[in-house]
Amino acid sequence: MPRPTVVFRPTVVIGLGGTGYEVVLKLKKRFIDVYGYVPEIIRFISIDTTENIQSREKTPDGTKVILEPNELYAISVANPLPLTRNDHIDEWWPKNIPTSSLISGAGQIRARGRLAFFAKVGDINGLISQAINAVREIRTSKQAFSDNFQVSNRDGIEVFIVGSLAGGTGSGTFLDVAFLTRQYLNSFSNITGLFVLPRVFANLPQTHLVKSNAYGALKEIEHFWGLSPSHPLEIDYGITKVKADRPPFDAVFLMDGINKNGTVVSRPNDLQNLIADGLYIQIGSQIGLDAANVADNIRAYLATGEKVRGRNINYCSFGFATLTLPVHQYKRMKLEDAQKLLKNELMAATTSIDIGSEIDRFLQDCKLEDTTTILDSLIQSARGGQIKPEFRIGEMKFDRTSPQTIKDLYKRQLDQMEQRTAKDLAMNFYRLEQTATATISAWLERGINHPNGLASTLQFVNNLAHKLDELQQTVQRKSKEAQSSFSALKLEPQEEKIKEVAKGWFLNKNNLQAACQRYKERTDQKWKIYLHWKRCDKAAELCGVLRTKVEQIQEKCQRIHSNLDKVYRDLEQSYAEVSLQGNSDNPFIHTIQRIDLESKRPKFTGEDFIRWYREQSQSLTNWSEKKAEEVKDDILSFMEETYRPLTSMSIEQVLADSNPEDAGEDLQQLGKLAVPLWQYQDSEIPAKKQHITTEFYYYGVESNNTIFSDPPLSNRIPKGKGNVSFVPTGEPHKLTLFRVEIGVPLFALNGMKDMELAYLDPDKVFKHLHRGWTNLANLIPPEDDGGSLRWFALALAPNPYSLIINHKRKYFIHTEQARKLEDGILLLGNDRRSAFRAFKSNSSLVKEIADKVDKITHEDLEKARFSLENYIKQINQLLKNNKVAVQIKEQVEMEIQEIDAYLEDLDVIS
Repeated sequence: MPRPTVVFRPTVVIGLGGTGYEVVLKLKKRFIDVYGYVPEIIRFISIDTTENIQSREKTPDGTKVILEPNELYAISVANPLPLTRNDHIDEWWPKNIPTSSLISGAGQIRARGRLAFFAKVGDINGLISQAINAVREIRTSKQAFSDNFQVSNRDGIEVFIVGSLAGGTGSGTFLDVAFLTRQYLNSFSNITGLFVLPRVFANLPQTHLVKSNAYGALKEIEHFWGLSPSHPLEIDYGITKVKADRPPFDAVFLMDGINKNGTVVSRPNDLQNLIADGLYIQIGSQIGLDAANVADNIRAYLATGEKVRGRNINYCSFGFATLTLPVHQYKRMKLEDAQKLLKNELMAATTSIDIGSEIDRFLQDCKLEDTTTILDSLIQSARGGQIKPEFRIGEMKFDRTSPQTIKDLYKRQLDQMEQRTAKDLAMNFYRLEQTATATISAWLERGINHPNGLASTLQFVNNLAHKLDELQQTVQRKSKEAQSSFSALKLEPQEEKIKEVAKGWFLNKNNLQAACQRYKERTDQKWKIYLHWKRCDKAAELCGVLRTKVEQIQEKCQRIHSNLDKVYRDLEQSYAEVSLQGNSDNPFIHTIQRIDLESKRPKFTGEDFIRWYREQSQSLTNWSEKKAEEVKDDILSFMEETYRPLTSMSIEQVLADSNPEDAGEDLQQLGKLAVPLWQYQDSEIPAKKQHITTEFYYYGVESNNTIFSDPPLSNRIPKGKGNVSFVPTGEPHKLTLFRVEIGVPLFALNGMKDMELAYLDPDKVFKHLHRGWTNLANLIPPEDDGGSLRWFALALAPNPYSLIINHKRKYFIHTEQARKLEDGILLLGNDRRSAFRAFKSNSSLVKEIADKVDKITHEDLEKARFSLENYIKQINQLLKNNKVAVQIKEQVEMEIQEIDAYLEDLDVIS
């Protein structure tokens, strides 16, 4: 598989809770799909209060993707009650929270998730430090990194913390994980949080706390943006103390279950997949060695520190969409054709072969066509002709010693005859066995290695086995007959005749010779029967040996058939799964449908497959020695190669060859789908502040050498306000768009008021990680009726204004509404907040002060501007030095923004 040249930064991804685990597992699969493994410069950690079920993800070849033991950590606690008695836990542990065991999750209670974290903080701290050190060392390793990967020259490490803000574990641990992690990072590093909002879980059972949990977590995130060296937070973990003097995150992505266009992601799994896709792009989002990545761009954008109505805009979301070639259809077509290859070309019965004729030809080649042939073949003489055992008597003398002499000759020649017969039969047996074995093997190779050869080979060997059985039975019967004949044929009568002639008064040599000759003839006949008997035995043995070889072939064929049958069933299942995947509507994938797949579908036959397989130096007979999975791999490898002209098309080629208008429509559709996953109300953001929201566009392309960076397609891809970035992904069939939106305050988010209502519900307790954090500033700023805050803030400004004065911590206003006895000065309130409440509730007073402020301003515009700018600087310095009381800090910040906006309006007017 070709790999893209990607510049990686050292990266650690930490998944928290069930959502974090699922995202990490899916992200790991993304890397394995493209690279075959996870590069060492990337490390994963999953932390949860329960054991997650492994093996939910598989690579395209069916291999299960799991998290290794060093990537998984369960922070289960069987008896957490004693922990709450520790001082460093007791200082934050909310009262009246049940401390049941933390083995099957935190039960949606955030503090319980944090308690489990504190219980295992030493191990978690070690995991985080080990992962960071491991990826940091890749940068300085002397071992050459793969040519297809480069390590960024930019210093720093990327850390992603992923989880849900709705449950108990992720929402209960995300801040502490960030604080622990930050202590190992330098200022060039980034911690990015990706957190799921509660909407996607709202309809699931046992989720009544998801909205209040999320609101509490968001209040904490908002509050801790204010951490700095002059305003730090110290956390005592028992084994160590951490001083947090920077915000826990450099960027926070909030992922809702609905995007700006109203497209709903109803299943957590779909949202987790989308987050994993976005993470995959972010991790490899550098083009050059020192290029900025997503986190750098966001961090630079937020450096201005601009606020809206006193609230941070440090929040992001992203949309992810894919423009793809019909890859699923490729898979379906390949699996469909693989099934057809098996069913129609490799496993089907065939009627085109005359098995009877094939058996006859085979037996003729082996000289086994009938008993006569096989028996004659066994007595072939090496000198030509056939073996003929003969009793030789020409050397004997015909006298009275003849009876003993002929018996001695018989005994001596019988041993020789038996030895010679056994040797000659063995030699012929070996020759016939070798010939038959070679012929069987050749026939097997020839028979199986042609379309539907397995069925015909099975039919052939079954018939051959039957034929050999018949032959064996015939020769065994003949052997018994010969053995009986041999036993029945006696030499004793002839021996008695020789004795009788030899003992006569008058020895007649002619008669003695004639008697001996008849003995020889009788012996020759007996030896001939003996040879026939033994060759029948040898023929039976030969049939048995060949029958065993045929049985072995039958077993091979049966194993091949069993393998093919299992492969066929596996392919059927894979086809069903792929078809189901293709039918599942993913709202964020757009498939180009202009390709006429049927016209490009490859045509092939069983002969093509067998020829291809032989080119791999393989024979189908080898399938008897392989596992079904290996056979399946062979078939799918052929399909891959056959389909390569179709599947090797890249999406860039297709778009480049398309009509520019068609390509433009596809690209625009990609932009419409990759909509950030949140909704917010523009009306909640003042018109003069709506410029704060911006977008970044990152395109995932096959390699750095992309056609989208040049006209005409560069003019047709959707863009944000700035330039787009291209990220090499190594996926030729896909073009992905990672579209980041940034700069929205939390109070503008859709669903925030519902979360606030749930948070304020007195029945929904345990909303924070610290019992002292309930007084953190609310996420939704107080309403400013009729712009009264602006005139209140300007009236507080010094000369030439000074319409509201602070005297002995009481606030007075110069107004015509004051009685003469009050010298034109009216008490508004005993503190700044009550003074503003009294001011905004008096509409006639607001109008009076507005008119006075405008009159003062326009009497000497430059003097007014100079005075207000200095006033803003003074107040900002007081805020920076923590000289403003906490209870009025938010109001003061909003007052500054109103004065700032007033000055901007003056610039427009002038």
